[in-house]
Amino acid sequence: MAQHWTHRGGGWLPPQRPRPGVVPLRPLGPGDILGGAFTALSRYGGRLCGALLLGQLAAGVLVVAAAGAAALASLSPRAGERAFVWVLLPAAALFLVFTCTLATALIAALLRPAVLGRAVTVPGLLGAALPRTPRVLGAQLTALLTAAGPGVAALAAGLPPLVLLPLAPVALWLGVLFSLAPTAAGYEGLGPVAALRRSARLVRGAWWRTFCWTAPAVAFTAGAGYALLAQAGLPGALAALVLLPAFPQLPAGLLYVDRRIRHEHLAETLTAEAAP
Repeated sequence: MAQHWTHRGGGWLPPQRPRPGVVPLRPLGPGDILGGAFTALSRYGGRLCGALLLGQLAAGVLVVAAAGAAALASLSPRAGERAFVWVLLPAAALFLVFTCTLATALIAALLRPAVLGRAVTVPGLLGAALPRTPRVLGAQLTALLTAAGPGVAALAAGLPPLVLLPLAPVALWLGVLFSLAPTAAGYEGLGPVAALRRSARLVRGAWWRTFCWTAPAVAFTAGAGYALLAQAGLPGALAALVLLPAFPQLPAGLLYVDRRIRHEHLAETLTAEAAP
């Protein structure tokens, strides 16, 4: 990549990295990651929301079917209202889990086109994301169990909550260490254990950077979701249903790209791929 002349300082500047998409193809700073997340949302948000809503619609049909079955079962004097608890609540929980998993898989499918500045379609995003959704779910559940499992087991054993306070820093440390596992599973098609190992390798030596770059995205999403739910009525609730699971995954995905650029020279591969 050739150097270029500048009159500011009267000399040659080092070569500038290309920026075909939402971030420059070089090691990224906090502004690049958060700014790139907002840029990706503005450029691809409509298609991302469309793909996620289609997936949610399909899952919602199953929830409605479960609700109908629960309603029919509740007509029986024996079943009563317990049918709603034992059928509808698990169905709603599965719907939320599926939404979060599909959002992560869609972000992983969007990463390369967004970084390279290429167009995507709703069917294309769904076609790329759905086959890897089970792997993403496996990585999410494995990371969650690894981080929170000891605390949950201690609570189930009847230990008082105060005794569990020393486990909180360990859970936080493990949660950040494995935070890139779902993205790795969706981007590379890795299994759950391989994705956790991949995340640990990428985060090693950059734990605080990973935490400080992803925490603002989570805080922003929580605040924006609350505002949408409180002030925008039904449209706000629908927007929050898309924003809450999808947006935090964008900075995590770009952070995954940054770690691979720093450790695996991914920028050179992407630059060659972006060249006309």
